[in-house]
Amino acid sequence: MKKFSSLLLTLSLCFSCGLISNVAVAKKLTDDELRARSMDQGRTLQSRIRALKKLYSHMLIDGEIPPRMTCVWDVLGKQGPIYTATVDQALRMKHYGITMHVEAYTDEQVVVDKLKSGECDTSIMSGAQAKQFNDFTGSIEALGGVPSRKHMKYLMQVLASTHAHKKMQQGDYHIVGVIPIGANYLFTHEGKKPTLKRTFKGKAAVVNSDVSQKGLFDAFGMKIVQGKNTAAAAGAYNLADADVIMAPLVGYNMFNLGAGLKHGSIVDYPISQMTLQVVSRVDTIPPEVGQFLREDLFIKLNMLYREVEKNSREVPRDKMFKFSAREEKLLDTKIATIRQQVTDEGGYHKGMMKLQRKIRCKIDKRRQECQKK
Repeated sequence: MKKFSSLLLTLSLCFSCGLISNVAVAKKLTDDELRARSMDQGRTLQSRIRALKKLYSHMLIDGEIPPRMTCVWDVLGKQGPIYTATVDQALRMKHYGITMHVEAYTDEQVVVDKLKSGECDTSIMSGAQAKQFNDFTGSIEALGGVPSRKHMKYLMQVLASTHAHKKMQQGDYHIVGVIPIGANYLFTHEGKKPTLKRTFKGKAAVVNSDVSQKGLFDAFGMKIVQGKNTAAAAGAYNLADADVIMAPLVGYNMFNLGAGLKHGSIVDYPISQMTLQVVSRVDTIPPEVGQFLREDLFIKLNMLYREVEKNSREVPRDKMFKFSAREEKLLDTKIATIRQQVTDEGGYHKGMMKLQRKIRCKIDKRRQECQKK
């Protein structure tokens, strides 16, 4: 988890690394020309960074970068692995003449509010919360939209391209990193081998801001137990105030879901993909920098997935069960219908839905949705 967390800060600090010295570009170029050079993936990284330095030289104060604030959502606060790794990385960044302040918050809403108020230049939060800043990337977690890791890798490749650059910014904020942390599964209190009927009954713990969770459980007629954040929803499941929760396998330790799983089971069916998203203010972290960070993240994607796997190993495999093949097919159809309904109601970004469908059809042209009508 520490390597995984440290990478998040490395990404958010990379911007500052590139602006330490005011290096001149060989000839006088306009801002538009400098911006084009910095975004040209056909150029060397050094050439792109030189253009970026010149473009944003006005951000230097007395030759140094003004202090930047990164706010980290860590359910364990300053004792958590994400915060600890972030602080360690910030100390090392002082060798570059950069002062980076880091704060951890156990309440994800605080991280969101501080980004809005300008107290944080960058905040790390869940994809569900990031949706209010960018509904394009906030729709990555759509039900059944990204069925597997292979699909997710294709999606991350697209997001790292300059073709997707404009979609990363909405208003005063932009997404400088999308961190996949694995598929969401259904954690239940049902000890028997799961069936659709036994799984989708009773109460479901749902995060207020997550349209995917609400859409799924509403469609099955379950009673919703709302939590203001993931930790609150996990608490409802662990205390048996809810019968089921949707969470990634890393949540077994992160949210102590093992407590609620003691007599329950996990349905081995990937409902959706969960992400952490790095959201920055445009006025302090320029959009061109966001492009660099997304490219860097894609290069490190396999390393990220190794960390996800490492932190998922403690989940007891004897707690994981599959639906029957017939019921999996029924659920596939049900989820596709829910996804379309949520999209029609404005819950998912249509552009992201179109992109995900293209990726699904690229990987498996035999899918029913890929057949020409």
